[in-house]
Amino acid sequence: MTSHPDLAGTTERQIAIDVEHFAVRFWVPMLALAFAVGVHLVGMALAGRLLDNTSPACLVLPLDALAFVGGSLALDRLFKRWLPSRRAATLSEQALVVTDRRHSPARITRIDWERTVNIRSWRFVVRRRTRVPKGWYCMALQLLQDDEELILYTFMSPQEAEQVPGYASFTRLRPRKETLSSTDLSAAAEQRRLLQLEDQRWQDGAEIGADDFRAVLALLRRFVPGWG
Repeated sequence: MTSHPDLAGTTERQIAIDVEHFAVRFWVPMLALAFAVGVHLVGMALAGRLLDNTSPACLVLPLDALAFVGGSLALDRLFKRWLPSRRAATLSEQALVVTDRRHSPARITRIDWERTVNIRSWRFVVRRRTRVPKGWYCMALQLLQDDEELILYTFMSPQEAEQVPGYASFTRLRPRKETLSSTDLSAAAEQRRLLQLEDQRWQDGAEIGADDFRAVLALLRRFVPGWG
């Protein structure tokens, strides 16, 4: 099989899913905070013994901040390496295959490029800053083939998003209030369908990296006639 440029010179591309899964988002800040508190207590005790005319807090508080930031970075790297999510994907010129080990036995979802793939794609602006910068885009895809369905998504800056293959095919998801007040019945019906898919994305969509998302889009443009 001839490798595709977006597969980085290999016949397959391994795709990590949900790198920022719940355990990472919950335990990293909690453990980093505990580490910083420990540094604070030890630092205050030592500084109280060594400093006579200077408040221990002047020395210890900057160390607390460094301990929290450094601990967060180290724990984030450790958790992502040793506690990956239970979903992963393989992308090739034959198919996109997602393995979900949250089920027993593992659930395998396969989208074959040589067969008909139905695609819905949408985007929206992140309105609140969380782990994703405010103003970035969420770019989402539903891939449907017979009884197999996948929803993939990623986050990108506006500049990155507008350069992805097939960007024009991503329908802007409008706020629910705007959809309800729309007088364009066809557009309103399309928005309602996308809102249902957005609910699915929120509940069980597969988040992947921006580069992996672009690689999927490149193969969609190649193998799905008329898309993008």
